[in-house]
Amino acid sequence: MKLFNVIVVGIFLALAIGAVIIFSTFTALNKNSVGKVSVWGSLPLSTFEAVMGGLQEGNSTYDGVTYTFVPAPELIPNLVEAIAAGRGPDLVIFPAEYLLSQGDKLVSIPYSNVSRREFQNTFIQAGEVFLANDGIKGIPFTVDPLVMYWNRTLFANAGLAQPPKFWDELSDIAPRLTKTQENGTLTQNSVALGAWDNIFHAKAIFLTLAHQLGNPVVGRNSEGVYVSMISEGAVESGALTPVNSAVRFYTDFSDPVKPVYSWNRSAPESRNAFLAGGVAMYFGSVSELLGMRQANPNLNFDVAPVPSVRGGGAGVSAQVTALSIPRGSRNIGGSLAVALALTSTNSQQALLSLISLPSVRRDAVSNNPNDPYGAMFQNAAVLSFSFLDPDPSATDAIFKRMMESVSSGKLRVTEASQGAHSELQALLR
Repeated sequence: MKLFNVIVVGIFLALAIGAVIIFSTFTALNKNSVGKVSVWGSLPLSTFEAVMGGLQEGNSTYDGVTYTFVPAPELIPNLVEAIAAGRGPDLVIFPAEYLLSQGDKLVSIPYSNVSRREFQNTFIQAGEVFLANDGIKGIPFTVDPLVMYWNRTLFANAGLAQPPKFWDELSDIAPRLTKTQENGTLTQNSVALGAWDNIFHAKAIFLTLAHQLGNPVVGRNSEGVYVSMISEGAVESGALTPVNSAVRFYTDFSDPVKPVYSWNRSAPESRNAFLAGGVAMYFGSVSELLGMRQANPNLNFDVAPVPSVRGGGAGVSAQVTALSIPRGSRNIGGSLAVALALTSTNSQQALLSLISLPSVRRDAVSNNPNDPYGAMFQNAAVLSFSFLDPDPSATDAIFKRMMESVSSGKLRVTEASQGAHSELQALLR
């Protein structure tokens, strides 16, 4: 019996010591230096160094921070491989779209260090995908929401002064902005919608439509397990679900017999078509603005919020990243200190002045008189959401098959969405 007591006491003592060690790694915030912290990410090296330079100026606390640029397509594969080999970074700029599939590779920051309430009061709702039951998987760092670019010249030629605020308005004006030859060939497109492969951000547009109609596409069931929500939402027999409505609306723009017909699979890639001046409306991310201005300085275009469902939601899909601590980090406390410093008000202002994106912080205010888009972009960020994606490439293929089977007439909307539901559910198992 005495031996048993000794063993029990020994076990609890070991657990207590372990807890102290683990907790101490998260409380290195008051030291004079964060120590060595290696950071990986797809943010340009010059941008990261400029932001860190602001923190390091006259302050040696962050002198041990180093950064390695990794191209976006290589970031997650390289990270997974490095973690498995025990040579991963201490901190990574982690894309939210990989959170569901690779979140187990990240350390959970205890809520005793950053409370759930503090997190929600500080960061936009799209960043809340990083909140887990056992802690925080990352401190929100950047957000790049979907917006609508519109050609002012084409609108003026059609007698239209303003871009549509609601989707039904977009449908109403589409025929006025589309031009065709006698044989039906499109010569001017009202909007890049309806197809998939030649439309940039097709997945983000579909997810935005579904979200605004009340369906997140992926969610948790009563047991907390992630499941497909595609078939959810029909309240009456025979009524379309939100996803079915989104699919029908989207594919109508590639149906030659519909009044809104303005796009097909043979059209050029949507962004290039817009830059060439042949498309009246193009849905793209905020980060594309500067590149588009440079690509065609003579194009008379402007930016507006993505339309919303009249009487419904107004959320928009966004690409979100967070500063996350990978498993195997050799300096968890220092990494957390760096993450919090890089997401502070001053650091966010410095970062956003370099990359022209809205802030992930709720307290961000755009007061630059030379920036006509700042307030609108920040509002888009506040309204944005991040999709819980089990596999970005696989879900893109699933949604593509769903859309193309409808636009080709192979399947009815309900049949196509049911097939997508089954495929997505299998992917989530």
